[in-house]
Amino acid sequence: MTHDTQHSFIATLQIPNHNLDLLGILYGQPIIVTDSFASGGFFSGRPQTRDDSAAVGIQPHAIGGVKEPLTLYFRYTGKGYEIHIKHTGKYDRHRLAKHYRDILYAKNPTLKDPITFTLFDLQNALVTGPTLHKEQTLITLKTHHNKSIGIQKVKGSPHHYLAEVADRNKTVFMLSILERNVPY
Repeated sequence: MTHDTQHSFIATLQIPNHNLDLLGILYGQPIIVTDSFASGGFFSGRPQTRDDSAAVGIQPHAIGGVKEPLTLYFRYTGKGYEIHIKHTGKYDRHRLAKHYRDILYAKNPTLKDPITFTLFDLQNALVTGPTLHKEQTLITLKTHHNKSIGIQKVKGSPHHYLAEVADRNKTVFMLSILERNVPY
């Protein structure tokens, strides 16, 4: 019988030719984005601002140079993986969760209903810690809502975010295992 720890692991996620991390780390704190709520040419109120520093996004190597890859803890739960940020700083141990417009953000580690993810190889076969035989594997991610994870542009922001997207827009990630059988 396997335990959750035997399925859990620490790994990095990468996208070719891009840095993948929290936007605040990629571009510097804070990442303030202004939303204008226009509806068919009618003014709908004062523009709202939000801090996207904790949003997961990408940055082309051509703009930011090559940076350290995002290190994550994949905690197996039986329903899938909770994904936690694994680095020093204010977001250490924070979980990836949906927030504004289905974008993934680093959220408080004590969330009541965390989002879980399933991992798939390029043949769409389910991947778990014990089935990861190579140190590097190309994967796609889906949430427990059965939505794929991909890159999304949001109106009012110059940045590209990781978010729930349609299957046709899913992103392929390079998963690199750093440590296996990791307790929480």
